[in-house]
Amino acid sequence: MIKRIVLITAFLFSQILLSQKPEFVYYDKDWKITSKSNAFYYRLMPMKELGELVLLQDFYINGTQQFEGYVLKKDENAYVGDIVWYDEYGNDNNFRQYRNDTKNLTLLYYHPNGKIRKKVQYKNGVKDGETVIYSTDRTVLMKGVYAKGNPESGSFEKVKNNDDYDYNTRVEESQGRTEDSIVPPPPLSTTVGIEPQTLAEIDDEENSLKKAKNRKIVTEKIFWKDSNQLAQETIFAIDQYYFKPIEQKNYDKSGKLIQSLNETHFEEYGSQIANGLDYEYYLQNNFATEVKTIIKYVGKLRSGKNLLYFPNGKIATETLYKEGWKDGEEIVYTEDGKLKSKRTYKENNPFQGNFDEKMGELTVNIDYSNGVKAGEAIAFNEEEQIVAKGIYKNGKAFNGTFIVGLNDRSDDFELINVENFKKTGLQKVFGYRLDNLEKTYTIKDEKLNGMTTFYDDGKVVGSLEYKNDEPYNGTLVNDEKTSVYKDGKIVEETFFEDSYNKDRIQKQKIYENGTLAKIKDYSFAISEKPQEFYEGIYKNGKHFSGYFETEDDREFKQVDYYENGTPKFQYSNDYLKNMDNYRHQYYDIKSTYKDGKIFDGVEYKLNEKQFVTRYWKNGVLKSFDWDLFAMHYFNRIHFELKNNTIEINDMQGKKSAVITIDISKNGFDKQLSIDGKVIDDTRKNYLESKYIEKVTLYYEDNNKIISKKVNVQDEPIEPSEGIELFYKVYAVVAEFPRVQEVFNNLADKFINNKFIEETDENLILTGVQIDSTGKPKDGILITPTQNNTYTLQLYINRKLMKTVENVSFKKVKEEVRKLEIID
Repeated sequence: MIKRIVLITAFLFSQILLSQKPEFVYYDKDWKITSKSNAFYYRLMPMKELGELVLLQDFYINGTQQFEGYVLKKDENAYVGDIVWYDEYGNDNNFRQYRNDTKNLTLLYYHPNGKIRKKVQYKNGVKDGETVIYSTDRTVLMKGVYAKGNPESGSFEKVKNNDDYDYNTRVEESQGRTEDSIVPPPPLSTTVGIEPQTLAEIDDEENSLKKAKNRKIVTEKIFWKDSNQLAQETIFAIDQYYFKPIEQKNYDKSGKLIQSLNETHFEEYGSQIANGLDYEYYLQNNFATEVKTIIKYVGKLRSGKNLLYFPNGKIATETLYKEGWKDGEEIVYTEDGKLKSKRTYKENNPFQGNFDEKMGELTVNIDYSNGVKAGEAIAFNEEEQIVAKGIYKNGKAFNGTFIVGLNDRSDDFELINVENFKKTGLQKVFGYRLDNLEKTYTIKDEKLNGMTTFYDDGKVVGSLEYKNDEPYNGTLVNDEKTSVYKDGKIVEETFFEDSYNKDRIQKQKIYENGTLAKIKDYSFAISEKPQEFYEGIYKNGKHFSGYFETEDDREFKQVDYYENGTPKFQYSNDYLKNMDNYRHQYYDIKSTYKDGKIFDGVEYKLNEKQFVTRYWKNGVLKSFDWDLFAMHYFNRIHFELKNNTIEINDMQGKKSAVITIDISKNGFDKQLSIDGKVIDDTRKNYLESKYIEKVTLYYEDNNKIISKKVNVQDEPIEPSEGIELFYKVYAVVAEFPRVQEVFNNLADKFINNKFIEETDENLILTGVQIDSTGKPKDGILITPTQNNTYTLQLYINRKLMKTVENVSFKKVKEEVRKLEIID
């Protein structure tokens, strides 16, 4: 009796659902509600409801699906879960997976026949648990398990990781909204509960994949639409959430295997096919309808015949490639399979025949003869309306209107008007769409003459009259600044933070009679004198009074304060702490000028890939920092003078050295200690007739070791760190009357790029210091022997410490490094 009541209730419920006839809300091309006669799209009503979500389904007016995805009831732009946009053929056009931060932890998606197509489980906003894909007859096609948003085991529509989730802030914000806080632009209140369906028990796939030993794998599958037949199956090995393809198989609609790839066919450090055929499909909800492209790769480059298909399965183009470039004949067909045209490419460029070239939204149809544009060129918009028509001669625009690229550095385009090879009249610059104007300008007698108008988002933001190619009256608008002209002379320049923040002024320059007279700078703040902006006054075009930011083209700058044409103070900061705030610096270090130079405080010098900071006290150099920059790398070497010693500290290497200098009437002594251990002690005796220290440097060249003798005082030295740097600094420490001058000279070598960047072609392998008698003193002496082998001898303070014989060329560098290690 109970079973009978349940069956009757279920029957009545199903009849209620079936009795609800579908309704439609119609929209025009701008997604505004309209009548059916004016509609481009419509929305299916009532919508399936799931807690605070509804399943939004939009269609083109011809009945082809345009969009599907879950959204909040209160905000149709707050996406949740898997979101798909479809093209006019109903094929997948754009897929995005959004986080699901709602209380609905299981999302269901449906086939057109109303049967469940996909069931996805979520936890903490991302896919977590089981995801199941069903065919239209309820057969389980795929079953995969996610863990914390990442595919963990099984098979999936898309193998994507946690980084591929889009976060929709509207979902989180809406959790605290009141019922009437949002009025959705079409009403989303008409919904129907999701059809209750009992999911059948899911059996494991009959033919499970054999996993490679000690490798965890997942599988990505594409099935042919309305069948249970595979189109493509790709196996990925999981390596710390990086998915490496190791096998792929492709099948035609009958189930015939047409390609089988293994791991060697894929890029070694990527996921693309390096050797084989890359199949791309037209998809509808990830079910293949037809093949879209077949691209052949040889050695990672496109090669041979590549095919593009129409959605109806007919070939659209056959293109020959050679070493990654279009090279050879391309055959073009109509959608019903008829020959449309043949054309030829040469090294990826149009060479012979008729071509369609994309220029933003526009298509330009043009003929080429021997690689040169020839004859009539016609540009069409997306509605196939003609927007430009002109004649080319000898590859140049001759007469008419033409669509061309603005320049090689821009993605913008121009609609130009040409008469007898010369631009004339009104010209238009635009973005992707012709109606998205960026500026218009007028050409007369091959020069800018007349009005130039600037646009932003369809609105006029400035206009400037030109005379004979020169600005005359009005406002010149660039991406990050505007310039005002009056009677042919510049009046004002305003600089913005960037092209997207033109409401945030960085600085303004005011001109008098065309000469810079004043600057207002909003880009920094000084701790001892905070204010909205800082003003600097010019006299005869030079700094006279007020605040002036250094004009060096770099992110880290300083501000000089002038009085009566003379710099008085400089304001700066610790640039390492302010790298992320380069658009608005905060200066809290103050230095003092004397006679045009930093006398007390911090002085900066930026060279390529290195930065020198000198610290002065009452005109005396006390210390300096040498900062080195490279990709993902930074190091600071600190030099400090203390009485008669120079202390050196390597921040990255965590090593230190001390050079002790003793200058007296009887001689010049210098001593090197590294990490507390004395390494070298040199004395120059003035009683000697001549004291000349030389160094023999060794290089690798054409599989041989070559040597070069240099004077250490004159030779530029490559930058290095740690022990090697300590030796080089010690070598260039020269004799001066006072220790302070020795230290100043050392700093000058860094300031003046005497420690230059080493290059791969001229690397110093090692070196040995030679005393005045020509004998080895400190370093490694390399002597060539038979069969391109070498003897290496380590000298320290004129004593032979170690000898290594019969070293092959390939082993020299390794043995040198071993000898350089200080015990």
